[in-house]
Amino acid sequence: MNQEKPKVYTAEFRESAVKLANDSDKPIAQTARDIGVNENTLHTWISKYSHPVEAGSRYFCESLF
Repeated sequence: MNQEKPKVYTAEFRESAVKLANDSDKPIAQTARDIGVNENTLHTWISKYSHPVEAGSRYFCESLF
């Protein structure tokens, strides 16, 4: 059996992915496909590194570290 190693993403990549997803008009699933990550992974990063702000925007993204 050939198991793949889990991909390791840098903090900078995760931060830019969350910012891109939050700023984009595209669905999060499409943004995830565009940057080559699993949709659930991107949702996890957004949940972990963002919090809701106001009705007009999706999320406010804080620096990851």
